[in-house]
Amino acid sequence: MDHLEAQIDELADKYFSRLLEIRRHLHMHPELSNQEFKTTNFINQELDKASIKKLPLISQTGTSAEISGSDGPIVALRADIDALPIQEESDLPFRSVVNGISHMCGHDVHTTIALGVGFILQELKHLLPGTVRLIFQPAEESEGGAEAMIAEGLLNDVKAIIGLHNMPDLPVGTIGLKEGFLMASVDDFTVKIKGKGGHAALPEKAIDPIVIGSAVVNLLQTLVSRTISPRESAVITVGSFQAGNTHNVIPEFAVLKGTVRTSSETVRKQIQESFQTLVQNLVHSLGGEVEIDYQVLLPAVFNHSKVTSIVRDAAISTVGIDKVVAAEATMGGEDFSFYQQKVPGCYVWLGSRNKEKDIIYGWHHPKFMVDEDAIKTGVKLMTRSVFKLLTDTTLSI
Repeated sequence: MDHLEAQIDELADKYFSRLLEIRRHLHMHPELSNQEFKTTNFINQELDKASIKKLPLISQTGTSAEISGSDGPIVALRADIDALPIQEESDLPFRSVVNGISHMCGHDVHTTIALGVGFILQELKHLLPGTVRLIFQPAEESEGGAEAMIAEGLLNDVKAIIGLHNMPDLPVGTIGLKEGFLMASVDDFTVKIKGKGGHAALPEKAIDPIVIGSAVVNLLQTLVSRTISPRESAVITVGSFQAGNTHNVIPEFAVLKGTVRTSSETVRKQIQESFQTLVQNLVHSLGGEVEIDYQVLLPAVFNHSKVTSIVRDAAISTVGIDKVVAAEATMGGEDFSFYQQKVPGCYVWLGSRNKEKDIIYGWHHPKFMVDEDAIKTGVKLMTRSVFKLLTDTTLSI
């Protein structure tokens, strides 16, 4: 493996300038979820240039490819390809040329890393003890991207899957890993409260949905603190409260929208059941009527212990044990979790922060950026990881 790892490092160095060009092209030409037509075409062109076999897909956005060596298991690597509706605030020569759309979450970097892994594996496929399947997934920022790729059969016969995300809280050159819970499940809700409209000076003749809605907001804050064990992680946030359009009228309706994040399926179901009952009872007790639309969206990202252990070995050989850190769980969500429901998987934090270059802003910030040195680290890590996963005999599907 030592000689192989030296070859991986040499090839990562060899392809680095090309990967920078790819990343900067992707960064300049971002596309929103399910609109990644040009992005998909560009990825396919790069795969063709490297003579990497593409897999036929029904989907018009997103693509997949395989590099096969000798007979053996299949390991998958997933990268997300979509951008965000954010105006980039940057003076970089490769800043987004699309008004109001930008890669302010770093998916351009993830895509570039997956291509880099493909380039290296194509050169080393005579040493590959199996098959590596690259999944370039659309629509991570919205809904349905992972599920569409799974429906295409891209997890069929897959032994394990890995993925990564840049991490602005970690210095470039470091790798964050954690077994078990890493990212929260995601559910969204809309609560529509019907009161009785009237004049603001005559509240006794009305049923004020703003007052009722305010009570609902306060109730939801105590739902977690007084019904969920403090040993568990859960967050309920109301992000939108819409009611009325003038100062002297009590409106007929109030609409609350928000999100629920949890660390386990048990807590997730408990909150969903309590949410419905408590909100309905409160609104009715205050004289209002209510409609609740509760959307169950993403499961939690939960890293498989054995796959994570194998990736940790790859990380140590990539950056050294002192730069492999314990990842902190987050209540953010990721549809990589859908893959993990089907096959053992590990999701990795790739350090991307660099204070000296003023690369300090978090995901979805208009000044967000990734230190491009993280690309080389990511390529080396993922390439080592797939080799180690293919040769491991203790993990089976």
